[in-house]
Amino acid sequence: MTDSTGKNASMNADDCPWTDEEIDEMIAEDTLIEMKCTACGHIDNVPDWIIGEFAEENRMSGKHGEVEIEFPVCNGPMRRDR
Repeated sequence: MTDSTGKNASMNADDCPWTDEEIDEMIAEDTLIEMKCTACGHIDNVPDWIIGEFAEENRMSGKHGEVEIEFPVCNGPMRRDR
């Protein structure tokens, strides 16, 4: 990634503008949706706004049906746990 000066720019933990406490507060305000990986069975809570972003991408590309996201540990598909 490059910044407006053309130099390479990257963000590391030291560059984060928020404290750990502020990040925890932001996360605590999220509505979490329980998602389950269909490959490995892991269940995790995903913020609803992330699911909303994927739903919007699906809508824009003409895809219909349940939102599916990739579980970063095993790369399997995660779906809402019912």
